[in-house]
Formats: sequence, C-alpha cells, structure tokens
Amino acid sequence: MTLYTNPFDAVAIPVVVLDCKFQVVTANKEARKAFGGDDQSSNIQDLLLQKREVRMLLQKTLETGAETTTSLSIKAGFGTVFQMSIRRVPVVDRPDGIALVLTFEDRSSLLDVKAMRSDFVANVSHEIRSPLTAISGFVETLLGPARDDPAAQERFLQLMDKEVARMTNLVSDLLSLSRVEVKERRAPKKTVDPNQIILQAEEIAEAFARKHGKTLVVTTNGVLPEILGNHDDLVRVLINLFENAVTYSREGGEIRMSADVDCGDNPLNKTAIRISVCDQGEGIPAAEIPRLTERFYRVDKSRSRSVGGTGLGLAIVKHILLRHRGKLEIESTLGEGSEFRIYLPIAETSK
Repeated sequence: MTLYTNPFDAVAIPVVVLDCKFQVVTANKEARKAFGGDDQSSNIQDLLLQKREVRMLLQKTLETGAETTTSLSIKAGFGTVFQMSIRRVPVVDRPDGIALVLTFEDRSSLLDVKAMRSDFVANVSHEIRSPLTAISGFVETLLGPARDDPAAQERFLQLMDKEVARMTNLVSDLLSLSRVEVKERRAPKKTVDPNQIILQAEEIAEAFARKHGKTLVVTTNGVLPEILGNHDDLVRVLINLFENAVTYSREGGEIRMSADVDCGDNPLNKTAIRISVCDQGEGIPAAEIPRLTERFYRVDKSRSRSVGGTGLGLAIVKHILLRHRGKLEIESTLGEGSEFRIYLPIAETSK
C-alpha cells in the first residue's frame, strides 16, 4: 500500500500546521494550491502573520487551547474568502509538544449567493417601483389637472395600461424563472418532438413579428430527431429568442431561424440539435455578451423598458437550457446583427 508523503494531502480543504513559534511545519496540497509555495513556504507564513488579528488569535489559541475562528481574505492565488479555524493539538515527537492546526473552508460561493440574492431583491424592487411611481403620478394627474380633459384622460389611461402590462409581464417572468430554477437540477425524462416545438413557437412569434412590422423566416433541415425535454419550457426558450430578435431588429427587418442536427462539433461535444435565431439589429458590443443572461441586465435599458422588456428573458433561456443539459452561444457584429444558437442533446433512442 502506498502512503501519502504528507497525510494532510488526503484532506480536501487547505490545512496548515504551525509550531509554537508560528513557523510553518507543513502545508497540504490544497493549501499550497490556494496560497502558493511548498511545504515550508514563507508565502503562507507571511500571509498569516502579516495580519494582526490572525497573530492575536494564534497566540490566544496557543495559550488557552480554545478553538478560534476568523474570516480570511486571500487576494493572491484564487482570490477567495476563507473561514479559518485554529486548533491546538499535542504532538509527541516535537520538543515543545504543541502544534497549531489551521483549516480553511472556502466561503466565497456562499458570499456570492448572498450578494446575488441582495442584488436580485434590489433589482426587483426597482423594477416594480418604477411603474408604480408612474401610475401614481398618472392617477394624481387624472384626479387633478386632467379631471375635465377627455383627451388627457385617454392619454394617461393608455400610459397606465402600458405600465400595468409591464408589471404583469415582470411578475409572470419572475414566476417562470422561479419555477425553472426549482426544476433546474432535475433533467427531463420524457422525449419530445422538436419539430412540433418549433412549429408552435413559430406560430406564436409570427403574430408578434407582424405586429412590429417585421418578418419571420423559419427553415429546418429535414425532420429533426427527438430530444429529452419539456415541451412547454422549450417553446418558451424559442419564443423568448424570437421576441428578443424582433425587439432589437431594425424596422422592417427579417428574423431568420434555422434548425438542423450537429454531429458533435459543438459545445456539447455530442450529437445535438442546433437551433439558430438571427436578427438584423445594431449588434451587441463584445464586452456585453457574457452578461446578457444575467437577471435584469439590458444592453439598451431605455429601449428595453419602452417596449415592455423585463430583462429576464435570456435568464429564463439560460436556466431552461441548464435543466435540459443544453448550451447557448451568442455571436454579434456591430451594425449587422446578432445570432443566438442553442444546442440540445438528442435522445439516446434517436441515435
């Protein structure tokens, strides 16, 4: 049987052992990876001792034997935030008979989740407050200066109707996003026909495109094989992509959708259905593309709100695709337009 040179290398979190003079005795593989250096690394020692709070906690644990904990932010290496625990342990083969064992639990993901939750609540509050403030102003006007002005009343009632529709869409998208996220880790078990999904989405999106004076062109390369998925969720994906393309295309523009089978040269590295939606819009700056699927993120905020956009459409697309083990790719050229491609793995029985 092969033994570890350093038994702490078998531990999945960073572990550092110090002697009673706070010199590094050993550091496991995870500690070296997180903080840099070898077992006797001065990097690790300097990192710990340069913080006055850490030095005080080390001294306290050494003197009292009580376990202590603190938060430790590491800018080098992975740039993570750890909860560091310090324990005093007896060591029979050392002259002083004492060592301090430091363990580090990565709390970065937890802090990120808390930040995302805080941002989400702030964004929802802002998105709902804006139309409510507008409606409140319209009501005040209707009860005051516009009380006896039929033309003004009609104008303000139309504006109120638009704001109410915007709030209704926002609540609907929030509920949809919540439902999708709940199911995200459960992969679909049933097979569905992508040809029917595309046909249904096309029928719904065609009316939307016509209303906005734009044309929808859909082409499929033969009959597409079945995929594992939820029919309604995948229809929602295509409708969101269609509506996004219609919204940001030029006046009188054409939205093209194509669908075919990709035999493996794709982000999934397996045979998949590829569906592409192209618009003739102004394009998206390259720096903005990675953020498009964030909740409430908009490249053109004023335009998106003016057409009733909630900023959640592509976030819903992303989470539905995650559940279906699919991928979204976005390419865009300024002044020419954008292409949104989705890849969905075909069912094993369809191969």
